[in-house]
Amino acid sequence: MRTRASVLVIDDEPGIRDMLSYELSQEGFDVETAENGMAAVETLRRRKFDLAITDLKMPGMDGVETVEALRALDPDIEVIVATGYASVETAVACMKHGAYDYIQKPYDVAELKLLLERARQKSHLQSVVALYEASRALMTTLKHADLVQLVVTLAQRVLRADDIGLLLWRSEDRDFSIHRLVHDVLPSEPLLLALAERVARVGGPLRLSALDIQPHASPAEAHIYSSALAYPLVARDQVLGALVALRRGNSLEFASSELQKGTVFASQLAISLDNARLYDALAQKVSELVRTREQLVHAEKVGLAGQLAGAVAHEVNNPLSFVLANLSAMNGYAAMVREMWLAAKEAAQYLHGLDLPESRGHAQILRAPAGSEEQTESLVREIDEVITDTLDGVKRIAELVSGFARLAEPQTAADPEPVDVNAVIRECLDTLSEGGNTGALEIQFHPRLCLALITREDLRFALMHMLTFLRAPTGGPASEARTLVIQTGTSEGRPWLSILNRDLVLTEEEQRRIFDPRVELDSGGRTMRLNISLALTYQMLRRNDAEVSTQFEPGRGILFRVQLKPPLRWV
Repeated sequence: MRTRASVLVIDDEPGIRDMLSYELSQEGFDVETAENGMAAVETLRRRKFDLAITDLKMPGMDGVETVEALRALDPDIEVIVATGYASVETAVACMKHGAYDYIQKPYDVAELKLLLERARQKSHLQSVVALYEASRALMTTLKHADLVQLVVTLAQRVLRADDIGLLLWRSEDRDFSIHRLVHDVLPSEPLLLALAERVARVGGPLRLSALDIQPHASPAEAHIYSSALAYPLVARDQVLGALVALRRGNSLEFASSELQKGTVFASQLAISLDNARLYDALAQKVSELVRTREQLVHAEKVGLAGQLAGAVAHEVNNPLSFVLANLSAMNGYAAMVREMWLAAKEAAQYLHGLDLPESRGHAQILRAPAGSEEQTESLVREIDEVITDTLDGVKRIAELVSGFARLAEPQTAADPEPVDVNAVIRECLDTLSEGGNTGALEIQFHPRLCLALITREDLRFALMHMLTFLRAPTGGPASEARTLVIQTGTSEGRPWLSILNRDLVLTEEEQRRIFDPRVELDSGGRTMRLNISLALTYQMLRRNDAEVSTQFEPGRGILFRVQLKPPLRWV
């Protein structure tokens, strides 16, 4: 059923006021009258009107001033100006100050009714357009964080409120998160919570007066608010929160028509909030699927590498052991050659001191077995360097073979046990410290014991390689400028550790393939070498049911985070 349009008739002549009141009431309008502009403003403060008719020539406030005052108090009201002195200048002045149109006296009731209907249609259309634009903005905003602030701004504009409170239910914390206009401290949290609780009990929208608001308001706001609208936000039979709009004492009280308009907006808002929540959940699932796919691809690559590695390790291990033993022996022989050369130089010096021709000849032979003393020194030094470099290279090959053998090991840990993660980290730090420069390490431990179910040797292997990479990612010596922050802890019963390097910057390709085998320069910066340490680290942790992830943020460097399996008594 269509509601009757309310009309405020303003004229200083009682006869005209009575005539218009009677005729318009007969036409189905809800009519109230005022004898001048000031009285009209006071009447509008008491209640809301859809339309107004004002005489142009009145004592005190004339028609143009009355239009301006009414529109300032209620921008939704449409005003028609009546004049017996119609002119283009009069029409322009009225329209400029917000009048919908003007009508010439004496009144033609049929013409006035038609004008009032058109004015009402315009007001209704503007309301519908505002709701449509607000709904479109809500529906096209998918991210929850963006939607929240947009909602507060839109609600203030659509409902013409002075203050807005958006309360969203947080099921995990069993409370509401409260959002207001930017930088606003009012309305207070107790007031918003009380109104949200009341509207939840009723299960529908509420229009509240100052008397309804004051019992819940703080002393600072007890006499500020004149009226409020409160709406439950429900989507798919699930309560999402509440929307509260308030007007202060210098504004009109909310009307029933505004309560209905707000109901449409609140319904659209609840749907949008639900969509945003579903969108965020979908985005998280997609992100998890992408990570799972990357893990599967990596696992497939590691599995294929493991099959090849097993064969390579088996074929290379025996001859490599033989070569390594021979090179170790040659290293010993090189040391003996150095000692013999030192003894020869001492003998030559002794013979030269005997001051005998034959002794000097023997001394010269002892000093220059390779042509000259300088050439002999160079030859002994080169023999030592060649054997040392070759031995280092073979040891590196042995490390790779050992790594290949680890890749070929079963995908499940052999003997997991409860391990004190903090103790293993300290062991690794001590080992790095004994080996030389460890850089600047800031260590932060969780106050409780961090226990994980894992093979201790696998954890130590993984930690050593992660620390080594983060401290010197190119394979060179550790940089003094690097800062590592190591943290451990337990969240929701699951132990975790993280290692952060704030200074390390990687390209997108390096980030994407951080756990893949890679080729890099050796410590001298001359020779390319294969590094599979992080690939092995990933393999060691995954076979212990640990979740490995990395985070890269501009200005924050790289963070390795490992979620470990808790001991059985914690599960």
